[in-house]
Amino acid sequence: MSNRKEILDLLANGKISADEAAELLAQTSPEAPLEPAAVKAGSEPAVNGKKPTWFRVRVRNLETGQNKVTVNIPLRMLNFGLKLGRRFSPELEGLDYDELTGMMSEMSAGMLVEVQDEEDNEHVQVYVE
Repeated sequence: MSNRKEILDLLANGKISADEAAELLAQTSPEAPLEPAAVKAGSEPAVNGKKPTWFRVRVRNLETGQNKVTVNIPLRMLNFGLKLGRRFSPELEGLDYDELTGMMSEMSAGMLVEVQDEEDNEHVQVYVE
């Protein structure tokens, strides 16, 4: 598997662990860019070619259209939080944080993961902007 987006999708769907995702990401070639998913006009952040500065997560109720969860974290704080988190979460210890933050600094703004859960009636989006 060489597409980083596929790996992140598997992680988001709970099909692989964070350690497995880190291992697969380490095996991907740096030439394989993370391609943002297509973005619907007016409903998602525009891909404008600038380096992203925000990490955003949105969970929306499909029935009502209302946001259940909205998380907006500056990428600088996310990097700090990842480093701090490994001290308190042993399961995160295997991740290569330098590689992960390096990938985030190189990528374009856009969708990282988008999951629609019909069973729980939720639409989850994780993107950088």
